[in-house]
Amino acid sequence: MVLYQLWYYIEKEKLEGYTKFAKEEAIPFWLSVPGMKEFRGYRESGSYKILVEMEFESMEAWGKAFDSPKTKEVMNKFAAYTHDLKWNLWDKSPVVPEPLKGKHK
Repeated sequence: MVLYQLWYYIEKEKLEGYTKFAKEEAIPFWLSVPGMKEFRGYRESGSYKILVEMEFESMEAWGKAFDSPKTKEVMNKFAAYTHDLKWNLWDKSPVVPEPLKGKHK
């Protein structure tokens, strides 16, 4: 498992265009990528700051996805609506390789 995280801000005046692009192009594209396991999105309360998490089956799957010409096309369109992009790439932990569940009484 590999977790790719993107943090960015949506241009306030481009919110409507971003929403249309995300729902009609970006999200369907990412969900169709081989090796994509989960796609999650979050918004910081009261702001235009977004966190997107994409979980891939492996580092190889992530690498192939991001080497694709279609990915470059989608990310170029994405850049027209956003600013201050930051990202992290996380590999599986050797100590906690699978999610742990708490004990509830």
